[in-house]
Amino acid sequence: MRIRLDRIRLDRIRLDRIRLDIRSYFLTAVISAIGFIFPPSQLIAQDPHFHNAPPSSVEQKNPYAGQPTAVAAGSRLYATNCGSCHGIKGRGTGNVPPLSKGATESASDGEVFWFITTGAADKGMPSWASLPERQRWQIVTYLKSLKSPA
Repeated sequence: MRIRLDRIRLDRIRLDRIRLDIRSYFLTAVISAIGFIFPPSQLIAQDPHFHNAPPSSVEQKNPYAGQPTAVAAGSRLYATNCGSCHGIKGRGTGNVPPLSKGATESASDGEVFWFITTGAADKGMPSWASLPERQRWQIVTYLKSLKSPA
């Protein structure tokens, strides 16, 4: 009887070791998969400026900030030029990010203006440099008037 109990204990110890080995192999596999899914280059801190806008854009002031007529004009321009991708009132569509909350909301007016002007063709955002400067600022004014739901 005693030999049998000793054997059962040994079997349990072996089983516990096997479970521990399986867990460590699984953990190693998960950590390795994270390395493949998120390469170290993506884990490095991003530029603190909105879409890598130059630091000088932060200081750029919106000449139309807070003007109701600029908000109305910007709303019309947004509907014509931006709404098909960014959705009604900047809510986003599919994989296109919303503009009424998140990074656009917290970016400075100058950074948003710079990004509208420059665009990011590799990310599907065209440059709107062809729009007159006044109209680009009106779009910025409209975007800044949008408030995300509380």
